[in-house]
Amino acid sequence: MEQEKQSRRSFLFNLGIISAVFLATVTFIRDVIAYLVPPRKKKKFHKYLVAEELELPVGQAKEITISKKPVFVVRLKEGYKVYSGVCTHLGCIIHWEEDKQRFYCPCHKGVFDKYGNVVSGPPPRPLDQFEVIVENRLVYIQVEEKPGGPWA
Repeated sequence: MEQEKQSRRSFLFNLGIISAVFLATVTFIRDVIAYLVPPRKKKKFHKYLVAEELELPVGQAKEITISKKPVFVVRLKEGYKVYSGVCTHLGCIIHWEEDKQRFYCPCHKGVFDKYGNVVSGPPPRPLDQFEVIVENRLVYIQVEEKPGGPWA
C-alpha cells in the first residue's frame, strides 16, 4: 500500500483551515462566557450633607432638596433616618405631619409612619430610605451612583 504524499501547499492550506476554525471556536466560547458571566463592578457612592447633628430635636423632621428631589431627615430616639420625599404609589411629593408623627401623601391619602412604613392608603411599599452616616457632628446620606447620576 502506498501512502499518498501530501504536498507542502496542501499541508499548509489544511493547517490554516484547522487553525482558523479552532481560533474562531475558542473566540466564540470566550465571548459567550463573557456575556453570560459579566465582570463585577465595584459600586460607587456619593455622600451628601443633610443636617448638623444637634440641629433637630427628637421627633422632628427637616425637609431638604437634593437635585430637585425632596428628602426628609428625621431624628428618632434610635438616631437619624433619611427618607425620600417621593411617594411609592405614583411619585407624588409627601409631607411630614409633626403633630401626628407621620408622612402624608395628600394626592391619594397615603400614610407612612415615622419609620417610613405604609400605614394606610394605596402605596405598595415603604418609603425609600438612605444610609445615614454621622461624622464630626454632621449627618450625611450615602447614595449609590447610577448611570446618568446618583438621582437618575
